[in-house]
Amino acid sequence: MGGKTSTHLSGCHGRGVAADMERSPPRRALPLTYMALVGVLLAAAAVRLAWVGLSKWQPLPDDDAFRYDWFARNLAAGHGFIHLNGEPTAFWPPGYPFLLAALYKLLGTNALWGQLLNAGLGVGVVALTYLVGRRALSQRSALLAAALVAFFPSLVLFTGVTLSETAFTFFVLLILWILLQEQERRRPHLPSLALVGIVAGYAALIRGQALLLPVIAIPFWWVASRNWRYTALRFAAVAAFTVLTVAPWTIRNALQMNAFVPISTNVGVDLWIGHHDGASGRNELADELVYSHPDLDSVSREVVVNNEGFRRAFEFALQQPLTELQLLARKLFYLYYHDEEGLRWNEGHGGQPWLSATVRSTLRALSDGYYYLVMALALAGSLLLGRRLRRPGLLLAMATIVYWTAIHLVFCANPRFHAPVMPLVCLFAAVALEWLLLQPAPSTSRPP
Repeated sequence: MGGKTSTHLSGCHGRGVAADMERSPPRRALPLTYMALVGVLLAAAAVRLAWVGLSKWQPLPDDDAFRYDWFARNLAAGHGFIHLNGEPTAFWPPGYPFLLAALYKLLGTNALWGQLLNAGLGVGVVALTYLVGRRALSQRSALLAAALVAFFPSLVLFTGVTLSETAFTFFVLLILWILLQEQERRRPHLPSLALVGIVAGYAALIRGQALLLPVIAIPFWWVASRNWRYTALRFAAVAAFTVLTVAPWTIRNALQMNAFVPISTNVGVDLWIGHHDGASGRNELADELVYSHPDLDSVSREVVVNNEGFRRAFEFALQQPLTELQLLARKLFYLYYHDEEGLRWNEGHGGQPWLSATVRSTLRALSDGYYYLVMALALAGSLLLGRRLRRPGLLLAMATIVYWTAIHLVFCANPRFHAPVMPLVCLFAAVALEWLLLQPAPSTSRPP
């Protein structure tokens, strides 16, 4: 891979993009590309650090950002993964608090360290976008995609909040990059596959929806090798190491929660949110379910509520199939209909306003406008690629987007949840952007 294919983009002016995908750039061009990449990475770091410097955000009680900060502080202090009442909990996945806790243990329990961690991981996201794009597309398209991610407003804004979006996006892209590296060996390479499984397992500890993420590699391995035996061996190795990575936390949950809980007890609740009478398809409060069974202690209640959420959601889906079809369309809409969540979380969804009305409206327009433009470019890029979408690297990127979309159609949707696949969307947008940049300038000379 790495830019050496025999493919062509359709269209009389698509030749420049296709040529770059066919061969590696001349050696003298490489230093310029790498200098440009360094510039993009420095710019990505600058805008993220600038936002952290401007930010007046602090963790507000009883939202996800506060909980992650709370868990990290208690882990750093040696109190374990505990609820506000001091009792063990498994309602939130532990992966991101583990990262924060390590930093808090070393540097102190200031949310600023979490913001700086996000800034560093955000720059890593830009770098990994380039590395994945270089193997899936071309060096030039990869650089354009990295630049799009570097300045993507919502991805910059999420830097300022102790949410798991930035960390999770980093690990997803790391999985794809390792997969692309391993595939170049043609035969299964156990150390690389073990690393994929370990990273996938940790990604699942950050966001439980990623537990089945290794399935995205099955079509990629098959198209790349045309060998079902190698595909099965690779998947078995990755799945095994994913399970081994998650297993210690599952054992902890069995001991602390007295139940089989692979990652978190909010899975049943999230499933119920998307499948009950009155469900809108979007992520909403589930107080009716979460605060049921007041007679139980908090540990037992988590487990009972989780199981009840599963049961009630499945019953609803079986009894109201037509409503389920309507909910699918609503969930798809609510997952992608705007890109303002990064901004909203920085002000605690109205609970901690610190931006002026003018700045707020400007950032909202910038965030949505940039997002809609990238989505339009991505659609155009997909059309330009045509049959090249079946190339292994592009197929892997597309499978990731499809998986991440489908998993939220199963549960519930919120525009915040689409953040992890935006760098992959930028890969497809970069194809269209490169095509536009290669269009010849209109002639200004007059005909004789």
